[in-house]
Order: sequence, then structure tokens, then C-alpha cells
Amino acid sequence: MPADPLGVRAACRRVVAEALEVRLGPLDAAVAALADRPVPKWDPKRHYSGEWLVEYVLVLDTLNFSFWGSGRGYWQLAEALRDAFTAGDPLWEPARLLELDEAGLTAVIGEFPIPDRRVAALRELAGLAEREAAGSLAGLVPPSAPELAELLSRNLESFRDVSFYGEFEVPLLKRAQIAAADLWGSGAIGFDDVDQLTCFADYKLPQALRHLGALEYSSHLARKVDDWVELEPGEPVEVEIRAATVVAVEELRDGLAAGGRDLKSVEVDWMLWDYAQGLFPVRPYHRTRTVFY
Repeated sequence: MPADPLGVRAACRRVVAEALEVRLGPLDAAVAALADRPVPKWDPKRHYSGEWLVEYVLVLDTLNFSFWGSGRGYWQLAEALRDAFTAGDPLWEPARLLELDEAGLTAVIGEFPIPDRRVAALRELAGLAEREAAGSLAGLVPPSAPELAELLSRNLESFRDVSFYGEFEVPLLKRAQIAAADLWGSGAIGFDDVDQLTCFADYKLPQALRHLGALEYSSHLARKVDDWVELEPGEPVEVEIRAATVVAVEELRDGLAAGGRDLKSVEVDWMLWDYAQGLFPVRPYHRTRTVFY
């Protein structure tokens, strides 16, 4: 089992052991679905690929949340930022990020939900760069993937993806970990400890895992999800879904390794996310309006 410096693996396993409405199902179908599926590569055409790549990834993943209901998703955001960086809009400079208001950000990326939270997240990132890295976004990045995830989650409210389940803390750190993984996947930073990251618990992965039978919901929760009833961030069932997603991906990674395919948790995540995009028909994903995923 990979090291767990962020405590995500241990906390999620504890949630799954106590969960009332979500449980792990058999992995056979999921292993079979991914056994020969290629790991998606970073797309240099749909993403920016110039000299400000580190800054682009940090800005992108600072805005990478809560797309459902908008008719626009991750790729529309990635491409809008690609075009802005390519056109010379200095979004790599903290001063530029600090001057953006909702109208200014919408002019750059188009309309997405909760624009006020997106503006606040960018300002947080820019402020941290000015305080800690002499005004350089790239200067924030340490030589370790989990260290970057820890730095972001410790210093930035929008990355502080930590819930409570009963009385114990459950770090999930979706966006803090994906920022590190994307820097590695894009070739911007050569982290050698990406295997210590977990998957990125969002709403598309549990949808795919449920479709494949690897996650099972109680009849009560299944009705809520299938009827598009919104779950509150941090409520017990929402934490159970996300924690079970992390544990299911860990076990799926182990199942694939037993079949001769050695992958990192983040690579299994990318495969599942890509797999989820083409599912039809498929039961709905759970809806939670949050900055954390």
C-alpha cells in the first residue's frame, strides 16, 4: 500500500467501516472495465502548453469545481483559460488575479456556477503567492506532490477539503491533490511521489463506480441521488460517498495490480473519470454545491 502522508487513506477506510448508507460492492466488473483501458494522457491541445504551464495548472485547478447544472464543464474551463494564456492575458501574475471581479472573470472563462467563490479562490491563491513566494505562483510549488497538496489545503480555504464524520476529521483534499497530479501529468513538474496521492473524490467517480457495482447505496440514498435531491456538503451520506470512492479506487488499483497492471491511484482516477464521460444510460451522480469538487 502506498504511503499516506495526508491521512486520506486511513480516514476514508474508517468512514467506510462505520458507514450506514454506502458500502463497497464486488470489484469484478470494474476491474474488467479498466483492465485494458489506456490511461488518459494530458491533452496539450485542449490545455495551454506554453512557458506559463505551472501557473496555468494552478489557476485551472483553483477554478476546477462545481460544474453541474451549468451546461459547461471542465473542458470548457480548460480551453477558455488556454485561450486567455495564449493571447497574453497575464493570469500568471498575482496582481492580475487580484484585480478580477465576477464580471472580469466571466469575461475570461464564461459563465459557471458560484462565480463569487471562484473569484475568492483566485484571490486566495494570489495572496498566498504574494506573501510566501515573492509574487510567483510557480514559486509556491515544493518538490513533493503531497507537500504541495498539504500546502494548498493548509493555507487556502477553497482547498481545505476536510469534513467531519461523527467526531473525527476526514481529509479528502480533492482539489489540492489534483493540482499536484496535474502538474505531474502535464509534465510541468517531475514529482517522484505521486503514488502517495489518492484519487480525487468528486461526483463523476462514484457515478462510474456505482454503475460498475463497486459502490452500493442504501435504498433511501439511492432514491435521493436518482431523484436529483441535492446533498449538503459534509453531511454524513455525502462524506460516505466520497470516502467509499477513495477506498474503492484503492482496492481497484490493487485488483488491477493482481492482474499484472501496476498503476497509481491517480491513474485509476483518470481512467474512471474518462470512462464516466461515455456512460449511457447511467444513473445520476450525486449533487452537492461546493467548492471542493
